[in-house]
Amino acid sequence: MLKSYILFGEQRDLEMYNDSFSRIVTFMRRGRSTCADVEGDPPIYVNVDSRDGSTTNTWIDSLQASFAGVLVLAGEVDEAVCQHALYYAIWKKYGVLPERFNWQLRSPDVSFYPLRPEFVESTYLLYTATKNPFYQHVGLEILESLETMTRVKCGFATVHNVLDGSLEDRMESFFLSETLKYLYLLFDVNHSINRERQERVLFSTEGHIFPISSLFRSPAQHHPPRQNSSSCETASEFHAGVPPLRHAHMRQLFDVIGVNSHSWV
Repeated sequence: MLKSYILFGEQRDLEMYNDSFSRIVTFMRRGRSTCADVEGDPPIYVNVDSRDGSTTNTWIDSLQASFAGVLVLAGEVDEAVCQHALYYAIWKKYGVLPERFNWQLRSPDVSFYPLRPEFVESTYLLYTATKNPFYQHVGLEILESLETMTRVKCGFATVHNVLDGSLEDRMESFFLSETLKYLYLLFDVNHSINRERQERVLFSTEGHIFPISSLFRSPAQHHPPRQNSSSCETASEFHAGVPPLRHAHMRQLFDVIGVNSHSWV
């Protein structure tokens, strides 16, 4: 709905997105009200019963890593930073993302990693929004993990089990069309998409590139962009490898996942 609004400018799409997001926050979000708060558990979005909003299970899956990218597009950059950090902690624990991670048991419920792009996509979108070199540092870690854990003679292989590093004889097509595309753009800062067209293109869920053009809109469908709610500092105030969250918040997230909080450097 949000991407449809960005592309076509239909106010109804934006209204539906805002209504859906409001309900997601109300019923699915757990933890402190804002990521930057000192007290309370770190924010997490859980799976709930649609009838009453009760928590149905205690796992999150790797597809949900794309939500940070949606938050970036919506201008909710602070929330995106926090959600991305959660999945970064899981990546640091295993070197890749298990398909499902049980945040209560602090272990995978489904242990394979099919080279999915969602975490990389959010990393790229956060870098384009903040220009914080930390996200290129994350991208470098992703590249190194792919090279050391998944590279095989004829390509890259699905990780069958993140706990023992065993592989499957399988490479999904989205690895080439999405995962590698976002990694390439993350580092090629002089690419025309990054240098000239960043505000004029939109990536579909499957990584297709669409121009944001008046050809898709009528004059009456022009709406001012939503104001960015981020309080992020400028890129010059960061050093590569230093997270955009306070160290206390990163330590808390890493403790929740069950990984050494010093491993981000």
